[in-house]
Amino acid sequence: MSESIRVSFGSAVELGLVEGKLAARPRTAYLLLGMGACRGRCAFCPQSALGGQELIARVSWPQFSPDSVLEALCASTSIERVCFQCQDEETAKDRLPILVGRVSTWHPVSVSMPPWEADFMAELKVAGAERLTIPMDCASPGLFRAVKGRGMEENLRALGNAVGIFGRGMVGTHLIVGLGETEEEVVSLLGRLLSMGVKPSLFALTPVKGTLMEWKSPPPLPSYRRLQLALFSMEELGAKPEGFAFGGGRLKSFPTGRTALEAAVKSGKPFETRGCPGCNRPFFNERVSGPLFNFPYPPSPEEVKTIEEDLFWRRSGS
Repeated sequence: MSESIRVSFGSAVELGLVEGKLAARPRTAYLLLGMGACRGRCAFCPQSALGGQELIARVSWPQFSPDSVLEALCASTSIERVCFQCQDEETAKDRLPILVGRVSTWHPVSVSMPPWEADFMAELKVAGAERLTIPMDCASPGLFRAVKGRGMEENLRALGNAVGIFGRGMVGTHLIVGLGETEEEVVSLLGRLLSMGVKPSLFALTPVKGTLMEWKSPPPLPSYRRLQLALFSMEELGAKPEGFAFGGGRLKSFPTGRTALEAAVKSGKPFETRGCPGCNRPFFNERVSGPLFNFPYPPSPEEVKTIEEDLFWRRSGS
Protein backbone atom coordinates (compact mmCIF):
# COMPACT_ATOMS: atom_id res chain seq x y z
CA MET A 1 0.00 0.00 0.00
CA SER A 2 2.46 2.62 -1.17
CA GLU A 3 -0.24 5.00 -2.44
CA SER A 4 -0.97 7.94 -0.18
CA ILE A 5 -4.17 8.53 1.77
CA ARG A 6 -5.87 11.91 1.65
CA VAL A 7 -7.15 13.24 4.96
CA SER A 8 -9.59 16.12 5.42
CA PHE A 9 -7.76 19.11 6.84
CA GLY A 10 -9.71 19.14 10.12
CA SER A 11 -9.10 15.43 10.62
CA ALA A 12 -5.39 15.91 9.88
CA VAL A 13 -5.18 18.60 12.56
CA GLU A 14 -7.07 16.44 15.05
CA LEU A 15 -4.74 13.51 14.34
CA GLY A 16 -1.63 15.67 14.72
CA LEU A 17 -0.57 15.22 11.09
CA VAL A 18 -0.54 18.98 10.47
CA GLU A 19 -0.72 22.08 12.63
CA GLY A 20 -3.79 24.28 12.55
CA LYS A 21 -6.65 25.76 14.52
CA LEU A 22 -10.13 24.26 14.53
CA ALA A 23 -13.34 26.18 15.14
CA ALA A 24 -15.04 22.83 15.82
CA ARG A 25 -13.20 19.56 16.38
CA PRO A 26 -14.19 16.60 14.20
CA ARG A 27 -15.22 13.46 16.08
CA THR A 28 -14.81 11.36 12.94
CA ALA A 29 -11.61 11.04 10.91
CA TYR A 30 -12.44 11.48 7.22
CA LEU A 31 -10.09 9.67 4.83
CA LEU A 32 -10.27 9.80 1.03
CA LEU A 33 -9.09 7.05 -1.30
CA GLY A 34 -8.46 8.14 -4.86
CA MET A 35 -5.83 10.11 -6.70
CA GLY A 36 -7.76 11.99 -9.39
CA ALA A 37 -8.91 9.31 -11.84
CA CYS A 38 -12.53 9.31 -10.68
CA ARG A 39 -14.96 7.80 -13.19
CA GLY A 40 -17.85 9.73 -11.67
CA ARG A 41 -19.39 12.60 -13.62
CA CYS A 42 -20.89 14.62 -10.77
CA ALA A 43 -21.45 18.15 -12.09
CA PHE A 44 -20.76 19.78 -8.71
CA CYS A 45 -17.54 17.92 -7.83
CA PRO A 46 -13.99 19.15 -8.53
CA GLN A 47 -12.71 15.57 -8.44
CA SER A 48 -14.85 14.81 -11.48
CA ALA A 49 -14.49 18.04 -13.41
CA LEU A 50 -10.86 18.85 -12.70
CA GLY A 51 -9.27 15.66 -11.41
CA GLY A 52 -6.73 15.48 -8.60
CA GLN A 53 -7.90 18.63 -6.85
CA GLU A 54 -7.33 18.96 -3.12
CA LEU A 55 -10.79 20.41 -2.55
CA ILE A 56 -14.03 18.56 -2.02
CA ALA A 57 -16.77 21.09 -1.27
CA ARG A 58 -14.94 23.64 0.92
CA VAL A 59 -12.56 21.11 2.47
CA SER A 60 -8.94 20.53 1.47
CA TRP A 61 -7.57 16.98 1.65
CA PRO A 62 -3.75 16.87 2.01
CA GLN A 63 -1.94 13.60 1.29
CA PHE A 64 -0.06 11.42 3.78
CA SER A 65 1.58 8.03 3.76
CA PRO A 66 -0.69 5.17 4.87
CA ASP A 67 1.68 4.27 7.72
CA SER A 68 1.58 7.78 9.20
CA VAL A 69 -2.22 7.90 9.03
CA LEU A 70 -2.67 4.45 10.54
CA GLU A 71 -0.20 5.24 13.31
CA ALA A 72 -2.06 8.44 14.16
CA LEU A 73 -5.42 6.65 14.19
CA CYS A 74 -4.08 3.93 16.45
CA ALA A 75 -2.82 6.53 18.94
CA SER A 76 -5.90 8.79 18.86
CA THR A 77 -8.13 8.97 21.92
CA SER A 78 -10.46 11.68 20.56
CA ILE A 79 -11.60 10.12 17.27
CA GLU A 80 -14.85 8.16 17.65
CA ARG A 81 -15.15 6.82 14.10
CA VAL A 82 -13.25 6.56 10.82
CA CYS A 83 -15.02 7.27 7.53
CA PHE A 84 -13.44 6.12 4.28
CA GLN A 85 -14.69 8.14 1.31
CA CYS A 86 -13.97 6.65 -2.09
CA GLN A 87 -13.67 8.03 -5.56
CA ASP A 88 -15.01 5.82 -8.33
CA GLU A 89 -11.75 4.19 -9.37
CA GLU A 90 -10.29 0.70 -9.19
CA THR A 91 -7.22 1.58 -7.11
CA ALA A 92 -9.46 2.90 -4.33
CA LYS A 93 -11.63 -0.19 -4.55
CA ASP A 94 -8.63 -2.53 -4.38
CA ARG A 95 -7.17 -0.86 -1.28
CA LEU A 96 -10.36 -0.36 0.68
CA PRO A 97 -10.99 -3.82 2.24
CA ILE A 98 -7.42 -4.05 3.54
CA LEU A 99 -7.54 -0.59 5.11
CA VAL A 100 -10.99 -1.22 6.61
CA GLY A 101 -9.69 -4.42 8.18
CA ARG A 102 -6.74 -2.65 9.78
CA VAL A 103 -8.59 0.42 11.04
CA SER A 104 -11.60 -1.50 12.38
CA THR A 105 -9.39 -3.02 15.09
CA TRP A 106 -9.21 0.46 16.71
CA HIS A 107 -12.33 2.40 15.66
CA PRO A 108 -15.80 1.83 14.20
CA VAL A 109 -15.59 2.21 10.42
CA SER A 110 -18.00 3.75 7.94
CA VAL A 111 -17.52 3.65 4.17
CA SER A 112 -18.94 6.15 1.69
CA MET A 113 -18.67 4.81 -1.84
CA PRO A 114 -20.21 4.78 -5.34
CA PRO A 115 -22.96 2.24 -6.12
CA TRP A 116 -20.59 -0.70 -6.42
CA GLU A 117 -21.80 -4.30 -6.57
CA ALA A 118 -23.38 -6.15 -3.64
CA ASP A 119 -20.57 -8.72 -3.43
CA PHE A 120 -18.11 -5.94 -2.71
CA MET A 121 -20.40 -4.51 -0.01
CA ALA A 122 -20.45 -7.93 1.65
CA GLU A 123 -16.64 -8.06 1.46
CA LEU A 124 -16.43 -4.72 3.26
CA LYS A 125 -18.76 -5.93 6.00
CA VAL A 126 -16.62 -9.05 6.53
CA ALA A 127 -13.52 -6.82 6.63
CA GLY A 128 -15.01 -4.85 9.53
CA ALA A 129 -17.07 -1.99 8.07
CA GLU A 130 -19.96 -1.20 10.43
CA ARG A 131 -21.92 1.21 8.19
CA LEU A 132 -22.14 2.01 4.50
CA THR A 133 -23.13 5.21 2.70
CA ILE A 134 -23.94 5.58 -1.00
CA PRO A 135 -24.57 9.25 -1.89
CA MET A 136 -27.70 10.02 -3.89
CA ASP A 137 -26.84 13.75 -3.99
CA CYS A 138 -29.57 14.78 -6.44
CA ALA A 139 -33.24 14.55 -5.39
CA SER A 140 -34.76 15.37 -8.79
CA PRO A 141 -35.51 12.42 -11.10
CA GLY A 142 -35.50 14.80 -14.06
CA LEU A 143 -32.07 16.21 -13.25
CA PHE A 144 -30.35 13.16 -11.79
CA ARG A 145 -28.57 11.87 -14.88
CA ALA A 146 -27.34 15.33 -15.89
CA VAL A 147 -26.04 15.98 -12.36
CA LYS A 148 -24.66 12.52 -11.53
CA GLY A 149 -23.88 10.95 -14.91
CA ARG A 150 -25.92 7.82 -14.10
CA GLY A 151 -29.54 6.89 -13.47
CA MET A 152 -31.29 7.44 -10.15
CA GLU A 153 -32.53 3.85 -9.96
CA GLU A 154 -28.94 2.53 -10.05
CA ASN A 155 -28.19 4.33 -6.78
CA LEU A 156 -31.51 3.33 -5.21
CA ARG A 157 -30.93 -0.30 -6.18
CA ALA A 158 -27.45 -0.20 -4.61
CA LEU A 159 -28.87 1.30 -1.41
CA GLY A 160 -31.42 -1.52 -1.28
CA ASN A 161 -28.62 -4.08 -1.64
CA ALA A 162 -26.67 -2.34 1.12
CA VAL A 163 -29.64 -2.48 3.52
CA GLY A 164 -29.94 -6.20 2.83
CA ILE A 165 -26.29 -6.67 3.84
CA PHE A 166 -25.76 -4.13 6.63
CA GLY A 167 -29.32 -3.90 7.99
CA ARG A 168 -31.92 -1.17 8.35
CA GLY A 169 -30.56 1.99 9.94
CA MET A 170 -26.97 1.00 9.13
CA VAL A 171 -26.94 2.45 5.61
CA GLY A 172 -26.85 6.16 4.83
CA THR A 173 -27.01 8.58 1.94
CA HIS A 174 -26.69 12.32 1.29
CA LEU A 175 -28.88 14.74 -0.62
CA ILE A 176 -27.43 18.06 -1.80
CA VAL A 177 -29.90 20.94 -1.71
CA GLY A 178 -29.44 23.57 -4.39
CA LEU A 179 -28.89 21.47 -7.53
CA GLY A 180 -32.13 22.62 -9.14
CA GLU A 181 -34.58 20.33 -7.36
CA THR A 182 -37.81 21.42 -5.70
CA GLU A 183 -38.50 21.09 -1.99
CA GLU A 184 -41.30 18.68 -2.87
CA GLU A 185 -38.83 16.41 -4.70
CA VAL A 186 -36.50 16.43 -1.67
CA VAL A 187 -39.30 15.53 0.77
CA SER A 188 -40.58 12.80 -1.54
CA LEU A 189 -37.16 11.18 -1.87
CA LEU A 190 -36.45 11.52 1.86
CA GLY A 191 -39.67 9.63 2.55
CA ARG A 192 -38.76 6.89 0.09
CA LEU A 193 -35.29 6.49 1.57
CA LEU A 194 -36.57 6.30 5.13
CA SER A 195 -39.09 3.65 4.13
CA MET A 196 -36.20 1.61 2.69
CA GLY A 197 -34.35 1.72 6.01
CA VAL A 198 -31.79 4.26 4.75
CA LYS A 199 -30.74 7.21 6.94
CA PRO A 200 -30.49 10.37 4.82
CA SER A 201 -28.45 13.49 5.56
CA LEU A 202 -28.59 16.91 3.92
CA PHE A 203 -25.84 19.04 2.43
CA ALA A 204 -26.05 22.51 0.94
CA LEU A 205 -24.52 22.96 -2.51
CA THR A 206 -21.01 24.38 -2.39
CA PRO A 207 -20.21 25.89 -5.81
CA VAL A 208 -16.56 25.19 -6.70
CA LYS A 209 -14.72 27.10 -9.42
CA GLY A 210 -14.04 24.98 -12.49
CA THR A 211 -17.00 22.63 -12.05
CA LEU A 212 -20.12 22.62 -14.22
CA MET A 213 -22.05 24.13 -11.32
CA GLU A 214 -19.63 26.88 -10.36
CA TRP A 215 -22.24 29.45 -11.46
CA LYS A 216 -24.91 28.27 -9.03
CA SER A 217 -25.49 29.62 -5.52
CA PRO A 218 -25.99 27.77 -2.24
CA PRO A 219 -29.67 27.26 -1.38
CA PRO A 220 -31.51 30.02 0.53
CA LEU A 221 -31.32 29.35 4.26
CA PRO A 222 -35.11 29.43 4.77
CA SER A 223 -35.53 26.67 2.18
CA TYR A 224 -32.73 24.59 3.68
CA ARG A 225 -34.14 25.00 7.21
CA ARG A 226 -37.58 23.83 6.05
CA LEU A 227 -36.07 20.69 4.58
CA GLN A 228 -34.00 20.00 7.71
CA LEU A 229 -37.16 20.29 9.77
CA ALA A 230 -39.07 18.08 7.32
CA LEU A 231 -36.43 15.35 7.61
CA PHE A 232 -36.50 15.54 11.41
CA SER A 233 -40.31 15.43 11.37
CA MET A 234 -40.31 12.24 9.30
CA GLU A 235 -37.43 10.50 11.04
CA GLU A 236 -38.14 11.46 14.64
CA LEU A 237 -41.79 12.60 14.85
CA GLY A 238 -43.49 10.08 12.57
CA ALA A 239 -44.59 12.48 9.82
CA LYS A 240 -45.39 10.93 6.43
CA PRO A 241 -44.27 12.54 3.16
CA GLU A 242 -47.83 12.61 1.83
CA GLY A 243 -48.85 14.76 4.82
CA PHE A 244 -46.77 17.78 3.78
CA ALA A 245 -48.40 20.48 1.66
CA PHE A 246 -46.62 22.22 -1.22
CA GLY A 247 -47.22 25.16 -3.51
CA GLY A 248 -45.20 25.45 -6.70
CA GLY A 249 -42.83 22.80 -5.35
CA ARG A 250 -42.19 24.77 -2.14
CA LEU A 251 -43.00 23.33 1.29
CA LYS A 252 -45.96 25.24 2.75
CA SER A 253 -47.08 23.25 5.80
CA PHE A 254 -46.11 20.30 7.99
CA PRO A 255 -48.31 17.42 9.16
CA THR A 256 -46.60 17.47 12.56
CA GLY A 257 -48.52 19.07 15.45
CA ARG A 258 -47.52 22.67 16.11
CA THR A 259 -46.42 22.02 19.70
CA ALA A 260 -44.11 19.16 18.69
CA LEU A 261 -42.76 21.16 15.76
CA GLU A 262 -41.97 24.21 17.89
CA ALA A 263 -40.30 22.00 20.51
CA ALA A 264 -38.15 20.43 17.80
CA VAL A 265 -37.04 23.83 16.55
CA LYS A 266 -36.29 25.03 20.09
CA SER A 267 -34.12 21.95 20.66
CA GLY A 268 -31.92 22.81 17.68
CA LYS A 269 -31.55 19.10 16.86
CA PRO A 270 -33.01 19.19 13.33
CA PHE A 271 -30.27 21.60 12.30
CA GLU A 272 -27.27 19.65 13.57
CA THR A 273 -25.19 17.56 11.20
CA ARG A 274 -26.82 14.17 10.66
CA GLY A 275 -25.02 10.99 9.72
CA CYS A 276 -23.26 8.08 11.38
CA PRO A 277 -22.68 8.20 15.16
CA GLY A 278 -19.81 10.57 15.86
CA CYS A 279 -20.10 12.32 12.49
CA ASN A 280 -20.24 16.11 12.77
CA ARG A 281 -18.45 17.10 9.51
CA PRO A 282 -17.35 20.56 10.68
CA PHE A 283 -17.66 23.19 7.93
CA PHE A 284 -17.87 20.74 5.03
CA ASN A 285 -20.26 23.06 3.20
CA GLU A 286 -19.98 26.41 4.91
CA ARG A 287 -17.44 29.04 5.85
CA VAL A 288 -16.30 29.35 9.46
CA SER A 289 -17.65 32.92 9.31
CA GLY A 290 -21.10 31.51 8.55
CA PRO A 291 -23.85 31.09 7.90
CA LEU A 292 -23.94 27.52 9.16
CA PHE A 293 -26.16 25.21 7.16
CA ASN A 294 -25.36 22.19 9.36
CA PHE A 295 -24.28 22.84 12.95
CA PRO A 296 -21.34 20.63 14.03
CA TYR A 297 -22.43 21.16 17.66
CA PRO A 298 -25.76 21.81 19.46
CA PRO A 299 -26.90 25.32 18.42
CA SER A 300 -26.83 27.93 21.18
CA PRO A 301 -30.06 29.72 22.22
CA GLU A 302 -28.94 32.72 20.17
CA GLU A 303 -28.37 30.50 17.12
CA VAL A 304 -31.78 28.90 17.61
CA LYS A 305 -33.35 32.37 17.50
CA THR A 306 -31.66 32.96 14.14
CA ILE A 307 -32.95 29.60 12.90
CA GLU A 308 -36.47 30.61 13.96
CA GLU A 309 -36.09 33.81 11.96
CA ASP A 310 -34.99 31.81 8.91
CA LEU A 311 -37.98 29.52 9.25
CA PHE A 312 -40.78 31.85 10.18
CA TRP A 313 -39.94 35.51 9.61
CA ARG A 314 -37.64 35.96 6.65
CA ARG A 315 -39.51 36.02 3.34
CA SER A 316 -37.19 37.42 0.69
CA GLY A 317 -35.12 34.90 -1.26
CA SER A 318 -36.81 31.98 0.48
